[in-house]
This record gives sequence, C-alpha cells and structure tokens, in this order.
Amino acid sequence: MSQPAYILVVDDEANIRLTLSTLLTRAGYSVTEAATGEEAVELLKQRPFDLMLVDLKMPGIDGMQVVAAARDLKLDSAVIVLTGHGTLETAVEGLHHGIFDYLLKTTDPAQVVERVKAALEDRTQKIRQRELLDVVGEAVKELRGPSKQAATGTTGGAAERLITVGELQLDTWHQVATLADRSLSLTPTEFRVLLCLAEHAGQMLSYAQLVRCAQGYDTSEIEAGELIKPHIHHLRQKLEPDPASPRYLLNVRGKGYILQLGEF
Repeated sequence: MSQPAYILVVDDEANIRLTLSTLLTRAGYSVTEAATGEEAVELLKQRPFDLMLVDLKMPGIDGMQVVAAARDLKLDSAVIVLTGHGTLETAVEGLHHGIFDYLLKTTDPAQVVERVKAALEDRTQKIRQRELLDVVGEAVKELRGPSKQAATGTTGGAAERLITVGELQLDTWHQVATLADRSLSLTPTEFRVLLCLAEHAGQMLSYAQLVRCAQGYDTSEIEAGELIKPHIHHLRQKLEPDPASPRYLLNVRGKGYILQLGEF
C-alpha cells in the first residue's frame, strides 16, 4: 500500500481548518494544520509536504508569503490557495509561484477533494518528468565517450575510484555514497552533483559549472540555478543533520555551492 500524501492546511479560521482536515483525512490523506502563516513556515522547515492548502488573507504572514517561503526552501509542494475573493493581482502572483489552483472557501467539499487529487497527480507527473530528464542526462553523458581511464588504457584500483571528504565517501565505480558508514539513497543526478562538489571540496562551483559537470551540457546561470537547486535541497535532506541550517552543502547566494571540508 502506498504512503498517503502529506497535506498542510493553513488557515486562521478554526472551523475552516477543521472542515478541510476532516474532509481530507476521510479521503485518505495525512493532514497537518497550521493556524498562522508563521506556524506554517516553521512546519515547512521541519518537513516537506506534498500539497498545501493555504488561506490567502491572514494576519501577519499571509498565504502568498507562505508559498514564497516554501519556494525559498526549494520545496516542490503543490499549492491550492483558499480565498473569499480572488483578484487578478493575486492570480498573477500565484502564477509566479507555481500555484495549481484557487478555490473559494464556499467551494463544494467534493470539488475540493477533486482539485486536491488533480494537484497531486500534476505534481507526480512533474516529478516523473524530472526523473526522465535525469535518465536522459545520464545517457547523454555516457554517449559523450569513454572515461579518461578507458581512453588512456589505464585501470584504476579501488583507492583511485574512491573520493573521501571527511566521513563522506563516494565510490565512482559503483555510484554508491556512504556517510559515516551509512549508505545514502541518491538518484543518479544527486550522486553526480555530490561527486562534482566532492571533487572540488572547499571550492565554489557555479550553477552552470555544476550542470556542466553533472549533466554534461552548458546552460545559462539562471536556468542552471533552477535545475540544480532542487537536487541540492534533496541532498541536504539526506546529508545534513539539520537541512534547514546546512553545515556542509553551503550556498554562495546567487552564485553557486560549496561542499565544506571537514568532518561530517
């Protein structure tokens, strides 16, 4: 049986939270509630959610600010905004943040469940597309030609195919990563991104350099940043003791990333 989708309901009205939570729980989802935007942001720092239902107008941090905070954290949650009155301005802002849909708070409960299901299916499709791009990127890299060892006719020993940074060890032959003897479950792209950073530990690699190194093609810094940031987010979830306060995969704001030297 597959794991239920995790949904965050954010609304300052207790009756709306209770209604939505009950409705979605009965539909088979795992639901967490937040009464304020501030509470929602703290919850987002603790764990990712598959979908957020967010009230547009709240005191303090409003719905759009919660969504912006989720995007700053590089979370790919699907988002449905709850509103009493939608406006063109908020709709345009929502497009910027990748919002799936707007729902009036008076929307029929059955339609709410239907839109939640559609948003989750859309998110799953996008994840599959990214995974397919990972596979294509791997194929492109392999088609570029044999490795330097094969080209020169040399064969490296076990030590030559191991890269170690502190307690992090990367086996380039088997594409296996371990941290303090704990095996890390990495996608092929995550492994290549981490390998690139490990090969240049202590040095900043720009977004474009990381894409070139891990994916094998050139792109603009802006596009490269959008491609790399989700992989860094997932790597931090698997490497960092506290992903919200990274110690090892450090960001050079607007430029790139560094794998910090030292003990993990």
